[in-house]
Amino acid sequence: MSDTEQKRGALSELRRLLPYVRRYPKLVTWGLVFVTISNVCSTTIPFVIGKTIDTLRISAYASGDIAWLITQILLLTIGSGLGMFATRRTIIVMSRFIEEDLRNDFVVALKDQSQRFFHVRSTGSLLAHFSNDINAVRDFIGPAIMYSANTITMFALALSWMMRINIPLTFAILIPVPLVATLTYRLGRRIHENYRITQEQYEHITTHAQETASGIRVVRAYERGDYEAERFDELSIEYYRKNMRLARTQSLMMPGMAVLFNLSYIIVIGLGGYNVMHGSMSVGDLTQFFIYLNQLLWPIAAIGWVTSMIQRGSASMGRLGAIIEAPCEIVDSATVSSEDIRGDVELDNVSLSYDGEHFVLKDVSVSVTAGGSLGIVGTVGSGKTSLIGLLPRLYDATSGTVKIDGINVRSMSIVTLRGSIAVVPQESFLFSDTIRENIRFGRPTASDEDVLHAAQLAQLDSEVSGLPHGFSTVVGERGVTLSGGQKQRTALARAIVSDPSILVLDDSLSAIDADTESRILNSLDEVMKGRTTILISHRISTVKRCDAIIVLQNGRIIERGTHEELIGLGSVYADMYERQQLEQQLTA
Repeated sequence: MSDTEQKRGALSELRRLLPYVRRYPKLVTWGLVFVTISNVCSTTIPFVIGKTIDTLRISAYASGDIAWLITQILLLTIGSGLGMFATRRTIIVMSRFIEEDLRNDFVVALKDQSQRFFHVRSTGSLLAHFSNDINAVRDFIGPAIMYSANTITMFALALSWMMRINIPLTFAILIPVPLVATLTYRLGRRIHENYRITQEQYEHITTHAQETASGIRVVRAYERGDYEAERFDELSIEYYRKNMRLARTQSLMMPGMAVLFNLSYIIVIGLGGYNVMHGSMSVGDLTQFFIYLNQLLWPIAAIGWVTSMIQRGSASMGRLGAIIEAPCEIVDSATVSSEDIRGDVELDNVSLSYDGEHFVLKDVSVSVTAGGSLGIVGTVGSGKTSLIGLLPRLYDATSGTVKIDGINVRSMSIVTLRGSIAVVPQESFLFSDTIRENIRFGRPTASDEDVLHAAQLAQLDSEVSGLPHGFSTVVGERGVTLSGGQKQRTALARAIVSDPSILVLDDSLSAIDADTESRILNSLDEVMKGRTTILISHRISTVKRCDAIIVLQNGRIIERGTHEELIGLGSVYADMYERQQLEQQLTA
């Protein structure tokens, strides 16, 4: 990539911030006003100091004049400090507001994406965006903008004062400026690239740490703790190396500019001293020049720091923009109003592909009347979970139509649609909260009586009552303090208490013994009355009481009918049933 293309790329990434900055025009405007006021006061001080020195050299000076000049210096100093304080209270506060907006937009962007989006992005990578990248953008918006404005106004004002004193000398001290610009540009490009590489390595570390912590039981079970620790150490060492490469590049900026800046001191001492000796400049004028050079020292030195923050900000905003601006596959059109869903489900010739080439579902057609039940069985990878993911629009069908109550789900409000469907997955996720709040998650307004009733239907109440704090027991992250069966039953109780029109159990009783499963299914008869129920299971005993059953294989329906009808066919379903019956007899 050429230098011009890199520069355009960085600018295009920073342009993404313009809509956020435009939300706070008053803060930006007042911030620029205050920084200008501060620098007007600051750059007037050297003029007063030079005048004071020249006044002191006159033998017949009046003490009142000196006192007034000192008072002016004091007032200007106070004005400069107050202006800079007000600048921070506007521009830095604005950066915090924009940081909040970015975090909100980032979360909204993730919330609205389909499951397909998360197949290619790890949790650790998203966490790295949420922490490091947003902070880097905030640093650019606040300090970088403030110090850029400070540098521009300070440079312009100081330069105008210096030209009033001596134009040739002013132009002479600007000789190092092109060299500073060249140094800043070349090092800035290297900082940008090194920072991008460093952030990518940070993603790897975050992902590894998150996966290790989440899978700590597996790590310990296989005695892989030392291996994971060594792997984390390797990633950290590589992150250290890349960070050091970035630090070495950044460390060249300030010393390089300091050397170039000292050339201006040499010029002032040489030419300025010559002018004083020949009477074309006063000592006060020369003193002013030195003070103005000191005032320019920080703005010029800040160029390197600001450049670093700009490069970091552009790299981070590019990464964030890829997430925030990612096209959302699931679009909430809500062209049809349907607040009350009865539960008629129809899939008409539906096919689904995640990559556009390989189909996980092909020409699937099935329907369930409101209040009815459908059982789905099939081997691993046959498309069972993908099929029920089409109902709440976790995915959209590649072709065909998914209808609920005769309405295409793409035309329904996602809030209404998903609020009427409760899915209990095989791998139940519990939050680090109490059992009560985990059950109440689907309906926060549910009473304690509702929670208890749902737990009873899920055959969970007796075990919860034996816990130290009952329903107030905190289950720990991902429900780590509960067994697999207890987690599944807690998730089942969560679905029951939400009172959905459509209840989907996706092999959610797999970690429960057959006796407990039978009791749960008996208690679910009460729940299933009047609501559409879809049961997915590898156990025939789970689905045999459904009104209709389909058998999936390689994404296609190969058999359908009631339990008795499928047994009568003597094919795949019947073979599964006979094999499970034999296994049950052998383990009895």
